Amino acid sequence: MAIGKAAAAVAIAMVLAAPTTSAAPDGHGSGVRRVEYSLGDRAFQVPGFHTGPGGPVADLELTAVVHAPRTLVGERPLVLLAHGYWKPCADDQWVWPCPSGNAFPSYRGYDYLAEDLARQGFVVVSVSVNGVNAGEMGEIADVARAAVMSRHLRLWRDLNEGKGPLKLPGFRGHVDLTNVGTLGHSRGGRGAVYQASDKHAAELPAGVRIKAVLPLAPADYYAPDPEAPENLDYRITKTPFAVMTGGCDGAVSGTTFIENAKGRNVVPIHAVTPKNANHNYFNTEWSYDNDSTCPATALTPEQQRKVATTYVPAFFQQYLNGRKNPIVGKGFPGVDVVTHQPIG
Repeated sequence: MAIGKAAAAVAIAMVLAAPTTSAAPDGHGSGVRRVEYSLGDRAFQVPGFHTGPGGPVADLELTAVVHAPRTLVGERPLVLLAHGYWKPCADDQWVWPCPSGNAFPSYRGYDYLAEDLARQGFVVVSVSVNGVNAGEMGEIADVARAAVMSRHLRLWRDLNEGKGPLKLPGFRGHVDLTNVGTLGHSRGGRGAVYQASDKHAAELPAGVRIKAVLPLAPADYYAPDPEAPENLDYRITKTPFAVMTGGCDGAVSGTTFIENAKGRNVVPIHAVTPKNANHNYFNTEWSYDNDSTCPATALTPEQQRKVATTYVPAFFQQYLNGRKNPIVGKGFPGVDVVTHQPIG
């Protein structure tokens, strides 16, 4: 499948309507500003990505929630979060847009993590990808996830320059789009790796640079053998990344991305294993489904989220702000880390 070449030439259709926004009080009184924006449920299309085999090109949303320090000083790094494969509609319909308008809020499931990152000075954008979840499966879905993530980064680049459809007061001139971190959960992790891979990094919007990637319990990709060309679509060797997968994850192994990169990496890469963590508790909206393979010793949702709020900010502080933390490469009680140092 020539998906990679198609993605490189993706021309994206977008409805330039004024975004809807809503503000919220400080997160837990911590000086965190929260705002949501949406350009609509039919704002965006990725050529080649369809509602299903033989169906029309899928309409996709451009919707996100932002957490940021209430007062921004200088330019701050941006961290973009993307959820994975879950029902797009709260009434269990697998279509997009949802006929009853009740989209499932998977993108809000990382608010706890975004608030913690914002308290540490990051601008955090968690994006909705329900339209992708309602469409085709396979590598073309990874192309679409990467395209959605890149479109949001383009919107933020333009907002930072005082251009484009987003009108969010207080951010212009305060977001460094050359210092971006990404985190994708489940199939969102696979999309994040596709986006930042050595092969596809040049497809990012002009002026945007991803400097750290954290696939969180990423769904494994398919390649028939280690030398197959499909591996190149998911091989990151020039950007630091950490794959975090729970020891009791009942959905994925997460090992393929480390195996695909180690021995070729020119920057550190980290295999992070929280003992007794499952797949779904990292997202508060998915936590009603306990997929743990070791229920007798499983972490509680709160314990598992504490793992995320301990490791994830340390990782992005190290690679976006240059603040080294030994837990990134060595772990901490209950979390094992194997670090593959650069070759050469």
